[in-house]
Amino acid sequence: MGREIQELGKHISNYIQGVFSTADAVVLKEEIEKLKPGDVYVEIGVDEGRSARIAHEYAHPEVFKIWIDIHDVVPHEVSIGRAKWMEQEKMVGIGRKGFYVHGDADEFAKLFLFKIDLLFIDGHHDYESVKENTLKWEPYAKTTLFHDYDHPDVKRWLDEHYGDNKEVLHGKIVRVRNG
Repeated sequence: MGREIQELGKHISNYIQGVFSTADAVVLKEEIEKLKPGDVYVEIGVDEGRSARIAHEYAHPEVFKIWIDIHDVVPHEVSIGRAKWMEQEKMVGIGRKGFYVHGDADEFAKLFLFKIDLLFIDGHHDYESVKENTLKWEPYAKTTLFHDYDHPDVKRWLDEHYGDNKEVLHGKIVRVRNG
């Protein structure tokens, strides 16, 4: 399902910037493709939308996708801006199963009454923010991916919280299966 990751990466680079490598995309693609119609994917920390676009490309069309970021990305010399990008790529809009929330992910978590099949956390990278995201969202998630394990505060929190009960993938992504 979907185009090759390298081809999609080139397409994405024509419209937005961001830091999400091909190796990161392979891990996310592997997990996204496991989701079934009606499953829910939540991404915290969208930045310009590279990982969100990967999720959109490889998720079944009937998977609900929720992307959350506290910051807005307005158009600039190398980006058409997040909202325009998501609309152009048919990630959000009327009749779509994708939703973008511009706000505090941890406050939004208080509204959740359902299980999240795949959670991707790539928000702020300071210890307290990663800890707060984890503690607020993990009760809802079956599987969680954390981005930027190579960041000292992210690594410290994940090592303290999960110990050996996590998979570290190519030194950058951590996968935790909660059930």
